[in-house]
Amino acid sequence: MRTYQGDFTIQSARAKVWAFVIDPNQMGPCIPDLLALDVHSETEFRTLVRVGVGPIRGKFDLTSSLSVAENGRQAALVIKGGGMGSGVDMQAEMTLDDAETGTKLSWQCDVKVSGPIASIGGRLIDNEARKITEKVFANLRDALEADAAESGQSEVASSGE
Repeated sequence: MRTYQGDFTIQSARAKVWAFVIDPNQMGPCIPDLLALDVHSETEFRTLVRVGVGPIRGKFDLTSSLSVAENGRQAALVIKGGGMGSGVDMQAEMTLDDAETGTKLSWQCDVKVSGPIASIGGRLIDNEARKITEKVFANLRDALEADAAESGQSEVASSGE
């Protein structure tokens, strides 16, 4: 099992960031190479993603379950599934804290890959899993910053009327 972690600050209120990260319709598109998103409920959704590790390329069908540990502050996302005869189990945790310039989002993700893809080689798998995991949170940051910028522009436009 591999563990990846990081944090970033978004210039947006914690309540707004929280609403985004617990909404599968907003969070789902942050997954890299997303082919399909099927939201079953506020806490359950399924994704089909394109995966490539070295010369092996294919699709993974993943089921995700979101749970709230502390409302407005901490959530966990369990992702399980597979494809191409391989499996993946992920446990991601996110914590939001107020920061001087907005909201600090800290994250940690434990990833376990099994099957033929796992046998390609530890370093290659590790690099790809790290890259995908970090891309999810980079996409999340970008989406939140774009939303904050749009809100700022809307407020400026509204105050100018």
